Amino acid sequence: MLKNIIKYSALLGAFLFCTTLKAQYTQSSYSAFGIGDVNWGGYSHNAGMGGFGISYNNRLFFNNLNPALVATNYDAIFQIGTSFDSRTYNNGDKSYSSFTGGFKDFAFSLPIKYGKWNMALGLSPYTSVNYGILQTSDGPDNSTLLSQLNGNGGIDEAYMTHALRLGNFLVGLKTSYLFGSIERDTEFLLTGIPAITFSSTIYNERRSFSDVTANVGLAYKIELKENHALNLGAFYNLEANVRSRNLTKFESQDINGNTFSSDTLKNNVDSEISIPQRIGFGISYEKSQRFAVGIDVQTQAWSQYVDESGQTSSDFGDAFRIAVGGELLPNYEVSKSGPRITYRFGLHYERTPYLVNSQEVNDFGINFGTSLPLNAFWGVSNLNLGVTFGNRGNVTDGLIRENYLKLSIGFSLQDQTWFARQKYN
Repeated sequence: MLKNIIKYSALLGAFLFCTTLKAQYTQSSYSAFGIGDVNWGGYSHNAGMGGFGISYNNRLFFNNLNPALVATNYDAIFQIGTSFDSRTYNNGDKSYSSFTGGFKDFAFSLPIKYGKWNMALGLSPYTSVNYGILQTSDGPDNSTLLSQLNGNGGIDEAYMTHALRLGNFLVGLKTSYLFGSIERDTEFLLTGIPAITFSSTIYNERRSFSDVTANVGLAYKIELKENHALNLGAFYNLEANVRSRNLTKFESQDINGNTFSSDTLKNNVDSEISIPQRIGFGISYEKSQRFAVGIDVQTQAWSQYVDESGQTSSDFGDAFRIAVGGELLPNYEVSKSGPRITYRFGLHYERTPYLVNSQEVNDFGINFGTSLPLNAFWGVSNLNLGVTFGNRGNVTDGLIRENYLKLSIGFSLQDQTWFARQKYN
């Protein structure tokens, strides 16, 4: 028992440490809108299945898509993930590439009452802002006005989940604290005038966010025949009225980069934004510890998003995401035929919330993944890999086409000794 206390104290310490980390795990020029790019949920093993996982979860891994499925983890689970994003942008005239990546998410689940009641703590991104856009226009006296738009940050979600198992019926409640900040800079630079006495003017805006919200999930398993089942799952994420604090500054710099004029336009002015409710449904078919296949649908009415001014915006429409995926486990038990490797596949289609010149921005991707067993000093551990080849947007009607490659790398550990009766101590 003492060893268990030491182990889980160390994992809890790792969780508290990870909550202080902030990394840009993804990027998109469309994250310039609103509060950024929406995270639809899922860990590295879900990424290999296109984000599928509302109705199904392998008990060796943690699931944050549906809080009810935390009850599938009979044993304690520790999981951490990173993500890397390589992207090429094309507006029809020019193209350029960028790369980003880093820490993405963390979770720790443990049984309170074995087989009946599980609790989990986690940290994951809710939205992400990461973009850089350069615009040019004609200025006075044959000069050129350069506008450099940059943004970074996002909203994170720290959560606690409780899930109960009532026979084949699972129910879960996730309570979340949303927090984070988004910083946007717009720098104006006038070039082509020799007698110019200034270099640039910078408009800087920083918004900080905080609020609590909740997510309720349900799941039900219909036994068809031995080791075969049909799984149903659904969740409902409440609308969130998020507090927003705005700090806006305006400054001018000389040709040497020194600030000679600075004005504070808004000094920590409080307001509120309204993030719409999110609903998800899923259905899957599985043969226990052999294979699973299914489909998920998530919807969110971003046309009802309310910004800091208390207004809805024509830049947002209703969003939805469809994921079709599955996993295959050829060798459930380690034998001469090979190690216990899980293979995954999936497709996803997403209508993003963004409307550019009244045109929808759509996202499509092909996904592959695997879990490789590792030798752990306790429990069962896996290295989880997910790869996505996708594209977003197009080059017509003022849109930007983004072709991307995402790599998700995660580590999961299942501890099977938490409730084991010790013979010697």
